[in-house]
Amino acid sequence: MQEQGLAALVLAQPESITYATGAFPGVASFWRRAGSAFVVVPADETAPVAAIVGDLQAKSFAAQSGISDVRSHRIWVETDHYPIADVAKPQRSPRPAQYDLIAALDLLHDVLAEQSLLNEPIGLELGFVPAADFPAFSRIPVEWIDCTRIVERLRAIKSPDEIDMLRNAAEYARAGVIALTRSIGVGMSASEMTEIWKSAAFAEAARRGDTAPQSAWAYIAVAGDGFAPRGPAKLGDIIKIDVGCVINGYSSDGGRTAVLGKPSADAQRIFDALHHAFDTGLALLKPGMPLGDIYRATSTAMWDQGFGTYGRGHFGHGVGASIWSEEWPFIASQSDASLEPGMVMAFETPWYIDGLGGFIIEDQVLITETGFDVMAPSPRNLIQV
Repeated sequence: MQEQGLAALVLAQPESITYATGAFPGVASFWRRAGSAFVVVPADETAPVAAIVGDLQAKSFAAQSGISDVRSHRIWVETDHYPIADVAKPQRSPRPAQYDLIAALDLLHDVLAEQSLLNEPIGLELGFVPAADFPAFSRIPVEWIDCTRIVERLRAIKSPDEIDMLRNAAEYARAGVIALTRSIGVGMSASEMTEIWKSAAFAEAARRGDTAPQSAWAYIAVAGDGFAPRGPAKLGDIIKIDVGCVINGYSSDGGRTAVLGKPSADAQRIFDALHHAFDTGLALLKPGMPLGDIYRATSTAMWDQGFGTYGRGHFGHGVGASIWSEEWPFIASQSDASLEPGMVMAFETPWYIDGLGGFIIEDQVLITETGFDVMAPSPRNLIQV
């Protein structure tokens, strides 16, 4: 906030609110439109943090977060106390079908006014605010500044609890990959492979006595263009396995490549090149290393092996801050970020080749004080099944 001259942050994205407060922002946040909940974080560390949430969750939000100034607006859910005798409640006043953005913004205005933050530069996650809703924010006389990158920078460094969730998710996914590659056979479709992987990943959580992942995702492709699922599998087919488990919203991300039977000479040559490029980039993962330099070294490794047209846009990304697996920072040519201890990155060298199939080597790694720790290690060779 000091770097950007901001007087406060207004957090609006549900994941950001939970990250900052430890509390659930309410069921209205499931619509994922800015305005169902806000948290105001002043730059002045002595000033109080304030929150605005739907009335259904106001009491529990205050208890979970420890924030004393929690204000509420009406959402669609009707609640009351027994016996019903609250004459102070609005009479013959239907609740909104979802929530009332203007009502929430009026409460936000009040908070900013009481903390003398009107007419000041205020950070807002403009990467999350819908364009259709942004004009309503102009009702509040402040200078809205995009703080999306500030939140991304904060969230790129993971807490011990976040690291544990991401490690567990990666380990479940790895167990699923191992089970899958022992089960693939001629005639099997990508959707059948996905079910085998998912069942085994969830079974690993149960075996360890852990809570099952909330969800899981898989991009498993059989030959073809390397991205569309396709199948049934036949001898010689390349099978791309790109998968992740989600624990409390924290998604792992990892990938391996298999071949049914013996790979063709072209497939082996391509995989070997990707493997060499992966090893080249992986060796550079350490604190202080610019992501742009890692990208250039990985790309050059491919080009020097005769694949001059290979132009992958990024070789990895942060994980864990949202329900989707790919997030800032990206290992890309134009990146201005460097690795820091506590970051969790997915490092990868994929290639989807129409007519041959999809190739991927991807590990989820924790950046440590001296280098990196692969969170769910397994062999990176082309898996022959």
